[in-house]
Amino acid sequence: MIHIVTGKIDSGKSTTIADLYQRNQAGDGFVSIKRMHYHKVHGYDIMRLSTLETRLLVVRDEFKHRDYQIACKIGPYLFLQDALAYVETTIRTLIADGVTPIYLDEIGQLELYDQCFHKVFAELVDSGVECYITVRHDLVPDIIDKYKLKVYDIIEV
Repeated sequence: MIHIVTGKIDSGKSTTIADLYQRNQAGDGFVSIKRMHYHKVHGYDIMRLSTLETRLLVVRDEFKHRDYQIACKIGPYLFLQDALAYVETTIRTLIADGVTPIYLDEIGQLELYDQCFHKVFAELVDSGVECYITVRHDLVPDIIDKYKLKVYDIIEV
């Protein structure tokens, strides 16, 4: 079963899956944490739910101050290769170890273009493991269609 947590931008999707993890006290995965610089998004960290370990996942191009290896880009946001590789490796290990449910924040436009978490999310779908994902409300039909999701529910926030 795939649980799709959905809503508009800044509606609390990430907070919702973090809360679900805390209530369930089972599984593992990742949630994104927004980094702000005054009133502007600076970037996003990815946090592993079981360990609270964080890594920089996304940096806004105007705040890029190092030579990061960039995996993909959407708008002004640069996704860092090492953080994506860490998430992919960890999720593959969770699947292999039978951990359930697995949480992944967020599946969106980049995945529709076969980038970012596309490969590992496709593996999650193929594995049949229970998972919670976040998807912006307007992208839900496209994600369902692209990944041919058959067994899912939608949690509106």
